[in-house]
Amino acid sequence: MNRELLLKVFMLGWEFPPFISGGLGTACYGLTKVMNQKGIQITFVISKASGTGYSSYIKMLGTEGYVQAKELS
Repeated sequence: MNRELLLKVFMLGWEFPPFISGGLGTACYGLTKVMNQKGIQITFVISKASGTGYSSYIKMLGTEGYVQAKELS
């Protein structure tokens, strides 16, 4: 029996190309590209997801509209 393993990855970050403020966005881009080539499904959560940028191969979610921790106190 030959089963194909479906791997899913959930990533959190504060930048992703084309919106880069340092090296993390570039590193995340490289990691997600390689994971995508291996057939891994990626969901990337970023504080402000405005458009897909270079991320047409991943699911990008933004945190806009969600309750912030300071609103709960």
